[in-house]
Amino acid sequence: MSTTTETTKTPKPGTPPTLARVGAGAGHIAVAVAHWAGGHTIGPEEITRRIVKARAEAHAAAVAEHGRAGRAAGKKVRRLKNRASLNGGLVPADITTLAAAEHEAQRHDAAISALGEFTVPMLDPGQIRHRRHRIAAVRCVVLTLPVGAVVAGSWMVSGSVFLFSVVGGLAACLARGDRPFELTVRPVPAELLAATPLVLPTVTADVVVEPVAVDTGAWKEELRLYVEHSVALADLDGLAGVHVADLLAGLQSSGLHLGQSTKTFPGVLRDAGIPVQVINLKSSGSGLGVRYDKLGPALGHQPRIPAHLVPDITTNEEATPGEYPSPNPSPATRHAG
Repeated sequence: MSTTTETTKTPKPGTPPTLARVGAGAGHIAVAVAHWAGGHTIGPEEITRRIVKARAEAHAAAVAEHGRAGRAAGKKVRRLKNRASLNGGLVPADITTLAAAEHEAQRHDAAISALGEFTVPMLDPGQIRHRRHRIAAVRCVVLTLPVGAVVAGSWMVSGSVFLFSVVGGLAACLARGDRPFELTVRPVPAELLAATPLVLPTVTADVVVEPVAVDTGAWKEELRLYVEHSVALADLDGLAGVHVADLLAGLQSSGLHLGQSTKTFPGVLRDAGIPVQVINLKSSGSGLGVRYDKLGPALGHQPRIPAHLVPDITTNEEATPGEYPSPNPSPATRHAG
């Protein structure tokens, strides 16, 4: 991740170009030094991993120390018990030593059990901020060293040390000019990633996570309903079914499935559970289509037309236009025409 200072101060009118360049360079160098001294070159993930690594190493060291002390106490217990079995008992001093060794061995075993397996702790932002402040304090101390060296050299050696330092700083500012530094966050070292495999990587702000589209299946129901109505209307016209091309043309006229073609749309129909096969229609010849007698078993019922398109045999009033685009006109529409 990297950020660059976008805003630059506009020099006052009448400022000499060289002086303006030195001022701009000094500002950019100051921003870069502050970025480094504040510990902002280290990202939150690296700080988190370093804290976890330190705690894991401390946990492992504690387990190893208790294990070593427990083995030593157990060894002493076994040695005293062997002596007791060989000599028929122990003197009071050895009995006291045996009891203390047994207690010590039990204490270290209990400590190892209490430590258990190391688990990654949950760190709050305050802990990360505190660690960054510690890093910033160390870096600020490091920055004072060259300043202190210049002051000491000017005081103890010669005033020309200070003069050369000022001239060198002005030359650096002039060389930088109006070119801001790229304020970066260093990547997490590979050895730190390998040492902390249980820590999940963090997503930076400039990483855009695209939402995953969830297929609810609503498009399938809409498509099945449209095909059912179209095939039912075709059956009223005395046709065995509807060609795929006619179904797609009706959908695309309503702005649906615009990215499909007659080659890909049969696969979409099959994905929706609609059987597609070659049919021969007297009106448009042979081609892939949906048959009326095959669609019924797939739907679980015979194809039905919308209620408002059912032919009204009691009146000659004009029927309401269909809700869905249909490659074949409704009998009610034909009757009204």
